[in-house]
Amino acid sequence: MLKLYQGRTSVCAIKVRLVLAEKSLDWEPVNLNLRAGEQHRPEYLKLNPNGVVPTLIHDDFVLIESTVIMQYLDELFPAPPLQPADFKDRALMRLWMKRVDEYLHPANATLTYAMVHGREMRKKSLEEREAYYRGIPNPVTRERQRAAIEQGMDAPAAVQALQFYDKAFADMDQQLAQRSWLAGEAYSLADAAMTPYVNRFVMLGLSSMWTQSRPNVSAWFERIMTRPSYAAAVTAFVTDADLQGYAGLKDWAWSKAQSLLKAA
Repeated sequence: MLKLYQGRTSVCAIKVRLVLAEKSLDWEPVNLNLRAGEQHRPEYLKLNPNGVVPTLIHDDFVLIESTVIMQYLDELFPAPPLQPADFKDRALMRLWMKRVDEYLHPANATLTYAMVHGREMRKKSLEEREAYYRGIPNPVTRERQRAAIEQGMDAPAAVQALQFYDKAFADMDQQLAQRSWLAGEAYSLADAAMTPYVNRFVMLGLSSMWTQSRPNVSAWFERIMTRPSYAAAVTAFVTDADLQGYAGLKDWAWSKAQSLLKAA
């Protein structure tokens, strides 16, 4: 039995769902309302002290950290394999996954809270917002979210977040000029790891970061979207209410991002 505690649009949950879908595994979702802070409730913190999703439960084994979960599933259910056989390609895969974990995920959180969740949170009272911040166990995450929510795209980390992605998309475009996928000629965990972050940029109205000048990234994402796993792991979980939170971003997001990058 596989049970996944997750959020519908959580990028880290999508990473794991993609692996589950690629391997055609049966699993049970336990959806948490992340905006309501359900991931900070005491009963969930007993499973995941970090107060984040996803958390995988396999029989009586509890596993946290999306990248670790992805690798666990690939080793536990080896067909089809999602790690390259060639050791150099496998190293490239790990480099992309490390980049996601260390740079792109925090940057994504900054931009998403600055552009989307912050609009909703700023409607709450200061006392309600402070209660939310106190529920975030990790002090680094807590202060990053606080700045993004309170300052929006004027938060100091916002321009750095855009720079991280601008460089990542440039590197992706160069690498994909030489191969079909991020870690060789076969779809791998690297592609699954990057997919939700590219998809989030579409939702944020920032797809011009690659559609205007990085054709290899565009072609890669087109291939991603045609895979059955994309529909099963991404679009099947998004509701109209989820999309409503991103409404209107296309009208100003890319213009704001360009001005921030130009001024940096």
